Amino acid sequence: MTKSLRFRLFLSYLAVTLIILLTAGVTLGLVWRGTQERIMRARLSTSVPLTVRLVRSMLREGYSPEEITQQMSDAFTQRKSRMLLVQKGRVIGDTGDGQLIGRRIPLRPPESLRRAERPPSGAFRTNDDGEYLYALGALPPPHGSDAHAPILVVQIAPRRSLGLPEGMMRPVLWAVALALLVGLVFSWLISRWITRPLTQIAGAADEIAQGNLDFQLQVSGPEEVEHVARQFNNMAAEVRAARQAQRDFIANISHDLKTPLTAIQGFSQALIEGVASDPAGVERAAAIIHDESLRMGRLVDQLLYLAQLEAGHVQMAQDRLELGDLVIEAVRRFQPAARAKDVSLTVDAEPGLWIIGDEDRLMQVFTNLLDNAIRHTPEQGEVVAQVKKAADETNMAVVTISDSGPGIPPEDIPYVFDRFYQVEKSRRRGSSGLGLSIVQEIVRGHNGRVGVRSSPGQGATFWVMLPLVS
Repeated sequence: MTKSLRFRLFLSYLAVTLIILLTAGVTLGLVWRGTQERIMRARLSTSVPLTVRLVRSMLREGYSPEEITQQMSDAFTQRKSRMLLVQKGRVIGDTGDGQLIGRRIPLRPPESLRRAERPPSGAFRTNDDGEYLYALGALPPPHGSDAHAPILVVQIAPRRSLGLPEGMMRPVLWAVALALLVGLVFSWLISRWITRPLTQIAGAADEIAQGNLDFQLQVSGPEEVEHVARQFNNMAAEVRAARQAQRDFIANISHDLKTPLTAIQGFSQALIEGVASDPAGVERAAAIIHDESLRMGRLVDQLLYLAQLEAGHVQMAQDRLELGDLVIEAVRRFQPAARAKDVSLTVDAEPGLWIIGDEDRLMQVFTNLLDNAIRHTPEQGEVVAQVKKAADETNMAVVTISDSGPGIPPEDIPYVFDRFYQVEKSRRRGSSGLGLSIVQEIVRGHNGRVGVRSSPGQGATFWVMLPLVS
């Protein structure tokens, strides 16, 4: 449970929610404190002039600073503030508990205090780490005192007491709890929404592993998850295709091996039972057994070679080759076979087309294509090999081998390079159906491409495209 992606996403979203709530709470506290501080300063500054007039009046009536603060104590207590009378930087009157009397307060009126449009305000700290907001006004010194020591009327309020009012604390806590609850619900829903497609993909993988290759995922969710789902469906389709190809492979190779094995078994049984008793019959049976065994050997060798090519275990030589000369040599080797069948075999090779590749493997490609072309071309037909630079692609050469045979039906063209596939189903004997598959793998090993163009009754053209080098 704790290791699941859904749980971890839920925890991450919950952590983000808590961080947002904490950040919002701290920001709200700072903003509220700043706002309250400005309000308190404004309130202190607004009431200072009235307080100054009251203190001036009481001083003229002969009240001492102690008596003045005693008279005004209740009023300031109700307003949750205090008034200090300061002279020469020392407190001489305090409407509070009197703890500040006699202490020095770092407040000095500016010379322009009497001309100030608004009483000065700010904050100060006492020696006992008390913080206060203040606003002050000045009075002339009482009669008989130092004329250069005016009395400062200072209204103060504790700075640390600024915070959320008691009536607001409960609604704020309820709002935080509600936001946390909503965050939990949405975290769970979002984590479930994100992980649901992944859970479906995991379930589909289990279905595939159990052999249900027809299982298809429904593509939904975020863009990345949809991409994964599409790729999974493509992978499942490839697995199905590979499984079908494996079945076809087994069926085809069973058929191709069964035919020579049946012949070998039949004629060897005839030899054992003495059915073929005359020398000619024995010789004929032995020849057939020998031919069929050779055919089986060739089939097995081709299968092993194709498997090595597909697995990438065949190392291709990296020689610099002139492509035209290679094709001309392949055509020269098939001239006797073409003359024997009364087929015209010609070549047109553009010189100077150089490639990097394995001469023996590429010769196998061209001889296989030439052999197929000659075998499928009727007497007095024509086979043409051409080598030239590709017109529609730069730095590529194309080799085409065209015949004037019956052509390939359109429905067979997509499968001509598949293993064991043969267009003429009735002519399986003598051909394993692996030649074009080997051709395709060799060309791919040279970073090239191979294909075919054909129409029924108009012959076929196989083409091989290979990269050029300078």
